[in-house]
Amino acid sequence: MHNHGLLVGERGAFSNNAESSSELPLLCDSKGEVRQNSPMLNLHKTWRGRCVWQDAPNIPTHAELSSENQYLRLELESLRAQNGQLSRNKSSVKERSPRSLSTWSNRKHRPDHDEEGLEDRLWDSLSAASIGSGSTVTSWADIVLPDRNCSKQLIAYDKKWNSWVHYAVEYPRFENECDSFIFAIEAGSTIETQNASWMAVYFSVLSAALLMMGDDEGEGQVLPRGTQNRRSTSRMWYDAAIFALWRADFMRAPSIHTVQAIAVLGMCFNTWGDIELGQHMWTSAIRVAGRIGLNTPYSRAAGSCLSEEAQHRLWWTLVICEWLNLPYRPPVIDEIDFDVPLPRVMSHKDDGNSAHDQVDYHIFMARSAIVVYRFRATIRSGLKSLDELTKAVRSADEELAQIIDTLPPHLQPDIDTANEEIRQIEFDQPWIKWQRYDLTLVLLHLRLRLHRNLQAQWLSDPDEYSWAKAVSVSSAMSVIWINRNWDQPSSLRKQWALSHHIFVSAILLVRQCETGGEGEVETYTEAIRAAIDLLESVKEWNMLAHHAATILRDCMGRQFIN
Repeated sequence: MHNHGLLVGERGAFSNNAESSSELPLLCDSKGEVRQNSPMLNLHKTWRGRCVWQDAPNIPTHAELSSENQYLRLELESLRAQNGQLSRNKSSVKERSPRSLSTWSNRKHRPDHDEEGLEDRLWDSLSAASIGSGSTVTSWADIVLPDRNCSKQLIAYDKKWNSWVHYAVEYPRFENECDSFIFAIEAGSTIETQNASWMAVYFSVLSAALLMMGDDEGEGQVLPRGTQNRRSTSRMWYDAAIFALWRADFMRAPSIHTVQAIAVLGMCFNTWGDIELGQHMWTSAIRVAGRIGLNTPYSRAAGSCLSEEAQHRLWWTLVICEWLNLPYRPPVIDEIDFDVPLPRVMSHKDDGNSAHDQVDYHIFMARSAIVVYRFRATIRSGLKSLDELTKAVRSADEELAQIIDTLPPHLQPDIDTANEEIRQIEFDQPWIKWQRYDLTLVLLHLRLRLHRNLQAQWLSDPDEYSWAKAVSVSSAMSVIWINRNWDQPSSLRKQWALSHHIFVSAILLVRQCETGGEGEVETYTEAIRAAIDLLESVKEWNMLAHHAATILRDCMGRQFIN
C-alpha cells in the first residue's frame, strides 16, 4: 500500500555520509524549466511557489465540435495543414500537431500509463512468472508454527511498523488473541481444531512482519525448527494464510477475518510477484467487506473484532489500495457506494502520547487516493480537449498541494531535521521518520503520474507543455535521489511500492534520453543506473524489483540510451 515535486531537508537528512551523495535532483523554476537546485530542497515551498499554475490565457478549444465526425474532420485538417495543403485555420479552434490530437484520441479512456508500455511490460512479466509457482502449503501438516517468543517478536514488529500500513487488526486485542492461540497450542490443541479464518489473519501478519523486517532485527529472530531461512519461512506463512482462507471457505462464508487477512496480504502479493492472485483476492475482500457492512458507519458483523474507528481504518485501507491500484483498472469501489468517514486521530491514546499518532499517515494516504480517484474518473469520462486535460492535471496537483497543508508538523516534508527536538522525537518513535520519507516519495510519485498524462504532448510540443515535462522529470530525479541517499538500509526498504516508484521514475527518464541534449542524457543515464542499483539491492526479497531491474537493463542494452 502503497512523493512529489521535490525534496526535503539538506543532504545530511538523507545520508550520514555527505560525501556519498550524488548530484541533487533537477527541479523546475518559476518558468517551468528544469534546473539544478541548491542543497536545501523545499517540497512545500517549491510546490506552492513554482508548481501551482494559474489558468492559462483563454485558448480556443474543441468544445464547439458537437460530434465525433467534427472531431475527426479537425484532425484531418491539421494533417493537411502540416503538409502545406491548408492555410491557417480561421476557426476558433487552435491548431494542434497531428501527434497531439492522435495521441489524445487514443488515450481518452485509459488514464495513467507510460507511452512506451514499459509499465505494462513489468506487470505482464510478473504475471507470467507467477503461473505454475504453486504453494508450499497443501495441508495443515505443511505449516510450521512459531514458538511463543518468535510469535511475540513478530507481532510486536507488526504493531510498530506494519499495523499503520494495513490497519487490519486492532491492538492490544489482536495481541491477546495471539497469546491465547499459542497457549492453546502449547496446551495440546492441534492447528486443525482452530478457527481457520482467524489463522489466516495470524499467518498473514507473521509473513508480512518477517518479509519487511530489516537484517538487524531479522538476524536476531529465532525461527521455528524445521524452517530454513527468513525468506522461505515468510513464504511458507504467506501460503499458509491463503490455505487457511480456502479452508475457511471464504468465498461462501463472509467474515471480517477474510477482509483482515487479505488487507495484510496486500503488503505481500506484489512483493512475491503474485499479481494475479492479489488482484482477485483484493476484489474478493472488497466484496466481502460490503457484504458484512464494513462500508457503513458501523458493522455489527465486524464488531467482535474491531471497534468503530478500527473498522473505518480498515475500510479505508481497501479504498486506498483500490483507488491507487496498480496496474490500473477501473475501480470496483465508487465514492457514492459507501458511507464511512475518514480515519481520525484519537484524542486519547493508551500509551499517553497524543502528540504523534500513526494514523496521520493513513489519513494522508486516504486524501491522496481521493484526489487520484477523482482525477482518473475525470479522464475516463472522456474529456473533449487537451485543454480540459491540462486543467484536470493542474487541479489535481493543487489538491495534492493542499494535502501537505493538513499534515502535522512532524510529517511536513520541509521539516528541519537538524532540530534537536525533532531528532529526539524520531529517536523515541522511529516510525515517524519512515512515514515522513515515505509520504514524500508518494507525493513525488503521484505528481509524476499526474503530469505524465501530458507526456505525448510535451514530446510533440515542447514549448507549450514544457512545464509538465519539468514537473515530471524533477519528480523522477527526486524519487531516485531520495532513495539513493536515504540512511535506511536496503533491507528495510523491500516494499514493492518503493521499488515501483523507482521503476516509474526511471522509465520516464529512459524516454527523455531519446530527446534530451548531451548534458541531460548524461544526467538521466546516471540516474537510471542508480535506479537499477537500488532495485538490485532488494531483488532477492522483492520479485517486482527483480523484474523491474531486468527491464531497465534491457532498455540500456538496446541503446534506448546512447
